[in-house]
Amino acid sequence: MAASAQTALRSVASATDVSNGGRSFSKVGRSPEDPGSGSAAMANAAAANNVIPSQSLYESTRNGGGGGGSAGGRNGPAPLRMTEQRPGITWDARKRLFRLRGKDSLYVFRVDDSKNLEHLYWGPPLLVEDDLSYLSKTNVPAPFDPKGVVSVARKMGLDELGEIADEQDLSERWKVYTRAKDTATENDSRPRRLENASWRLWSMERHRGGDLNKDLSDGVLAMALGESVEDDTAGGEAAAAGTGGSMDVAATPDGVGSGAASTAGADGSLTDGVARTVPSTGGPPSDSGDGPCAGLPRSATAGATPGTPSAAGRPSPPFSPASGPRGSAVFPARIGQTPTFGPTSPAALGGSTAGLSSLSSLHATSSAGLAALGGGASMDMSTHLTDYEATNWSKLDPELVGKNTKLLEFADHGTGDYREPSLKVRYKDGSTVSPLEYKSHRIVRGKPKLDEYTPGVYAESLTEATTLIVEMVDPVTGLVVLVHYTVMHEYDAIIRRNVVVNSSADMVTLLHVASVTLDYDADQYYMTQLSGGWARERQVVVRKLDDGLTVVKSSRGASSHQFNPFVVISPGGPPAEDTGIVTSFALVYSGNFVASAEISESRRLRVSMGLNPEGFTWNLSQGERFSSPEVIMSYSDEGMGKLSRGLHRLMRQRLIPPRWRNYSCPVLLNTWEAAYFNVTHEVVVEIGRVAAKAGIEMIVLDDGWFGERNDTTAGLGDWFPNRTKLPYSLDGLVREVNNLGLKFGLWMEPEMVSMDSQLYKAHPDWCLHVPSRGRTTGRNQLVLDFSRECVRDHIFNEMDRILSSCPIEYVKWDMNRHLTEVFSQDFPAERQGEVAHRFLMGVYEVLGRITRQHPDVLFETCSGGGGRFDAGMLFFAPQIWASDNTDALSRVQIQMGTSLAYPVSSMGSHVSSVPNHQTLRTTSMKTRSLVALCGSFGYELDPRNLTTEELAEIRRYIDLHKKLSPIVIQGDLYRLWSPFTSDSAAWMFVSQDKSEAVAIAVNLRREVGRLLPRLTLRGLAPNKVYQVEELCPGHVVRNIDTGAIDFDSSGVYQFGTPLQMSGRALCCAGLPVKFLFDADSVIYAIKAIAG
Repeated sequence: MAASAQTALRSVASATDVSNGGRSFSKVGRSPEDPGSGSAAMANAAAANNVIPSQSLYESTRNGGGGGGSAGGRNGPAPLRMTEQRPGITWDARKRLFRLRGKDSLYVFRVDDSKNLEHLYWGPPLLVEDDLSYLSKTNVPAPFDPKGVVSVARKMGLDELGEIADEQDLSERWKVYTRAKDTATENDSRPRRLENASWRLWSMERHRGGDLNKDLSDGVLAMALGESVEDDTAGGEAAAAGTGGSMDVAATPDGVGSGAASTAGADGSLTDGVARTVPSTGGPPSDSGDGPCAGLPRSATAGATPGTPSAAGRPSPPFSPASGPRGSAVFPARIGQTPTFGPTSPAALGGSTAGLSSLSSLHATSSAGLAALGGGASMDMSTHLTDYEATNWSKLDPELVGKNTKLLEFADHGTGDYREPSLKVRYKDGSTVSPLEYKSHRIVRGKPKLDEYTPGVYAESLTEATTLIVEMVDPVTGLVVLVHYTVMHEYDAIIRRNVVVNSSADMVTLLHVASVTLDYDADQYYMTQLSGGWARERQVVVRKLDDGLTVVKSSRGASSHQFNPFVVISPGGPPAEDTGIVTSFALVYSGNFVASAEISESRRLRVSMGLNPEGFTWNLSQGERFSSPEVIMSYSDEGMGKLSRGLHRLMRQRLIPPRWRNYSCPVLLNTWEAAYFNVTHEVVVEIGRVAAKAGIEMIVLDDGWFGERNDTTAGLGDWFPNRTKLPYSLDGLVREVNNLGLKFGLWMEPEMVSMDSQLYKAHPDWCLHVPSRGRTTGRNQLVLDFSRECVRDHIFNEMDRILSSCPIEYVKWDMNRHLTEVFSQDFPAERQGEVAHRFLMGVYEVLGRITRQHPDVLFETCSGGGGRFDAGMLFFAPQIWASDNTDALSRVQIQMGTSLAYPVSSMGSHVSSVPNHQTLRTTSMKTRSLVALCGSFGYELDPRNLTTEELAEIRRYIDLHKKLSPIVIQGDLYRLWSPFTSDSAAWMFVSQDKSEAVAIAVNLRREVGRLLPRLTLRGLAPNKVYQVEELCPGHVVRNIDTGAIDFDSSGVYQFGTPLQMSGRALCCAGLPVKFLFDADSVIYAIKAIAG
């Protein structure tokens, strides 16, 4: 049988096990489509049984030949070359190792002996046989770093039960099963052994939901001690008690059953010959490990469904297959076992999803629980459970090392890690110490859905993503953190978030919740951030990281003009565009955030990103959960260019609404710089009449159309037309604009209210404010309290009414001030720390509701320009106004910086009038148009002031935009010259098939007589021949006799006729560029020649 067919058969039998040479793996990834004999049929059979098929992780090579077929032959067994060929996630139970494979990257971490998540590697793909756990040996203990824990049991002198953390729990357990023998001598160890064995049995019974109050017979205890039993009746009764709905396999001394092949029990349980079973209810495997309990039969109540009353009528706690209840002992597993994940389909579980998830605190033992966890079309209900008994819990760490020295994926607070924590909580007793330990994990196809109106990356099918959910638990309080990792198969991206679940009886207060924590090994690191201010957003800032903490944050209630929620880490030096390793973190969130980079005394780096803890608290009652925003982690080993292109593709295809994925926005003209507040019916119609002559397709009515809005002091919140300005209402204006052949759009600022407005006078308590204090205004306006349902409903209804009244096809949603006096009337004092986050989630809700109600209306968001340009907003609106600064040269830097993270299609970019209203700079129509082409493309000017020739020129650039729009929106961006490191900027777009490209260069500042280097292109196919044609020639030339710049109506080209060159020549030799003046520009169209 071909190797691929064998793999497929094994996947049906053992549910995602792949074993070789004593190593054990389980993997979920894309469905295999091996051409080997029978592979497709076997994969289909697995799918029909709702079992996640494993993937072939190896290639067989023999004497230079490869292919399927069994190994062996005249020259002996063929060497196995193992490699992770497809994206997905693998779990090596023997090494306690997770491997997350992206398109061209590998991310590896492990569970250490102390049950921390230890980061090992993020880099290019490696062979599976490369055991990366050796990287943990790079840890060097520091003299004064705390390490090791003295447990409650050890404090009481009960070293055998050192795993138990809770003193009261320990005492109760000893009361139930302590059985000392009166005849024992002082030196006899049997009483202590009996006590230990009885505790193990008690723990097993609790796992199964059995009777915790029954007495144990001498025979059962003797069996636990491995002693012979003369009373066969006791043994028989015990054996009879072990038939509670599962199939037992006799254990051999090495822990392996007598049969090697996987078999299915009558109840649907899958076994693989290992001495353990998985019950059909999805309950725990039998404890058949080495030691006193080896080979013990199960109790009659072992098949009880977790969370239901046991045979004795006593409700049992929910069961987690990875470990026992809080504070219970951990049984070591046999080394080298192959993990089995048991039946994974609801059908195999007797029609119930009980036991599918180890996340008992989320009540995921029911269909409703799985749905609440985020099941559905984007996540496979078939689930891998942690097989705790198959996991190797013997000592793997080379030495005991404190947390402060380790590279971690998740960091707690107060137990020896002095760096920035992932989580900080406060308990009822005032303590903030909460060490979290690995408890279990599960691997699912697809990506779990987020809560409604929560922005995040989405998967459109189960085959394009795989998700790992690691359950971390505080063994004392029961607090649970679910660490999510989603691998997007077609991207080098991992989506991270943390979900905190309060499974204790008391309220817990969250003080800090990071979305991601990641430690890097010692090196010299640089951080790239996007910083700036109003009209100067997202300037590229690169800094070397030195000892201490570097923080980028916003506490303004929006992601802000000042700092963008995106950072890049590069080892060894500043990031290069085309070479070197870079990693990035993009937060899918639009409010208060923090991103920190901390160099410890060992020169190791910790990066953390998530909600800003400043002013943040969140109270969790019993059973409640809190989810952090998502972070998109990206990797590139070919510099910033490849990283940006991957992010652009991911955001275009799996973040923005699918309706607008490849949409080219109509060429619009916004009335703001044409008329400011002085808009009337006549003014808008006249602007539209002239704009139509130039080929403009839409008129957007900006501020000033509603309420008593004549300046910034009044009107916000009164979303009804000003009848003095619009006597025929919006409906009459829109009808007349449509009659001109133009579409119509509208500006709104839903989150704000003016004190001089009908809304404020009716509801003065609807704004954010502290009742006993004054109210801070910004731009003469206050902020509505979107944490309140009544406010959200009112704004939604007002927007819905307006959009339903007439054919409005575009909305610009603005936000022109930041938050102050963040206090809500709807929440008590202890919950005021939640208001800033609740405000933003309220904004998301209204955005989600209104875009769902009006799916064909194109939304563009704005915040005083680019003050809320982030991935969170792109989830609802496909484009964001990049900046209020429309000057072409300023926009070159703004848009180039923005392109590090965000796709060009998302950038609102317009041609404005000259002199520019923000900088008073004058630039040519050509340069203004070429810069605006690299965005949504529109106009921010008064066409009534333009000449006939200028209107004709606008029409030519609109035609050029129509021609180039597909490649600009869907092509790959290559940055050629950086405006942050030179006096010129250049970039190009290349189609996916590399058949077309367009290159643009702009001069920012020119020193007379200085020449530029040749413009070397990127991304072209080296062996294709391309024709290069200069578009839009210039019209000025220097008079060499006088030195003056003269006008040449015939056109001035960089070089004469079109060139024909190979892609290799264009990328190596480049193109000459000659700029004559500041703000000069050039554009080349590049097209492959057939044949």
